[in-house]
Amino acid sequence: MNTVILVVAIVLLAGVLLARVNKQFGFPVLIGFVAIGAVFATVDPSVLESVTPTVAKNLSYLALAFILFEGGLHTSLKRIRRAWAPSLSLATVGVLVSAAIMTLLAQALLGLPLISAALLGVAASSTDAASVFSVLGGTALRRRLVDVLEVESGTNDPMAFFLTTILIEWSQHDLGPIRQATWHVLGLFVLEMGLGLIIGVLIGLFGAYINRRIRLDTGGLYPALSLGFALLSFALAQSLEGSGFLSVFVTAVVLSHGHMEHRYSIIRFHEGLAWTMHILMFVVLGFFLVPRDFAYIVAPGIVLALGTLFVARPIAVWVSTLGAGLTNKERAFISWAGLRGAAPIVLILSAVEAQVTGHIEMIEVVFFIVIASTLVQGLTVNWFAERLNLVDPTPTEDILELISIARESAVILPVEISLTSRLVEKRMVDIKFPENTLCYGIVRGDHVVVPRGATKLRSGDHLLILSDARHIQQLRRLFAQEQVGQPTMLP
Repeated sequence: MNTVILVVAIVLLAGVLLARVNKQFGFPVLIGFVAIGAVFATVDPSVLESVTPTVAKNLSYLALAFILFEGGLHTSLKRIRRAWAPSLSLATVGVLVSAAIMTLLAQALLGLPLISAALLGVAASSTDAASVFSVLGGTALRRRLVDVLEVESGTNDPMAFFLTTILIEWSQHDLGPIRQATWHVLGLFVLEMGLGLIIGVLIGLFGAYINRRIRLDTGGLYPALSLGFALLSFALAQSLEGSGFLSVFVTAVVLSHGHMEHRYSIIRFHEGLAWTMHILMFVVLGFFLVPRDFAYIVAPGIVLALGTLFVARPIAVWVSTLGAGLTNKERAFISWAGLRGAAPIVLILSAVEAQVTGHIEMIEVVFFIVIASTLVQGLTVNWFAERLNLVDPTPTEDILELISIARESAVILPVEISLTSRLVEKRMVDIKFPENTLCYGIVRGDHVVVPRGATKLRSGDHLLILSDARHIQQLRRLFAQEQVGQPTMLP
């Protein structure tokens, strides 16, 4: 047990340090996570006795669910409405076109059976926008591109998993004549996606209602609440034969729509959890890449990786976005921004668990595809966006970072004006506030008044005063006759 905890601690600390390297030098951090896993498996081969393909697949499913939930929290319904047409086309038609091209390449280069080649093709066709934005850092892509990439990433994983499930089922059981098999596949597609969508919406609405109505004693419980709804959505959909991945993404979108209590804390928590899951996924990939007979797979692996980057993804994007109103520059960037991340690893682990013919070659080829995508695209996607003039001016820090900085010193002090207060009927402009202090709101009954200089105070008013933490004592002296609450950090 202590050894396991020690290994987890080393992996997480190394992951954070590698993330710092990524921030400072632009090195694709996910490559380092794979190296950590490979080193552990090489030094201690017994790790594969504990982390079997089944264990790895189950952990990976849970990890991907958390990653998709975090992506859904950043994806508003308004953005989905703006981007649903090209995004859904990319997630369906795009995945099918890319998978078909990669299937032909895999058969030609590796001589795999049709189903095995198709499984590899599907795994290579699932992109990961979280990897894109972890590489882009503070670069501000045009809003339209961000919307398309995020919605695509949340919806192409369920499609890829559905195709993988069908192909594994086909490899293990005869689906019958073409007509019967076609109806079987269409029925399963409607069932999985329909149930996933319905359950996601219902759990999201229920979660949003509870989030707004419940009054928890501490803000730290709200992320735990959202985590519970994420697990509920995923597990319930999977149990009812629906798409848990679509369900958990939709739940997050609905949950974050409109007002959400302690939004900052919830989003920060799930961002950290998603990063931890990314580290886990790539370390697990490294476990299964202890050099065996890599020599014969290097050449076809590199060719397939290049085929994914320069043939399959660009053709799939161009075909699936016809008539979507995207410019050639935008389509070119979407083609290049299709980084492979956690999803291909999870998909191929399903094939490994099922002992599909050629599964050893498949996971080694996925290694080349994921590494090539992360390394080649990861080092150039930022430059490519700027070269195509697809970035907008923005502050150097995102809004959450700015809030985090403000929280270090800013506080909110609640003050209630009493019936006998000398401040009743006094104008705001006549109150001598300390420097860097602002009364930004007055709660008067059921209404909020935005104060101006001429606004007069009334008895029973609740003032919300924003100030530097160093001025708290001055404010207490200023409002010595009033009821002053405890200062609170920014939410």
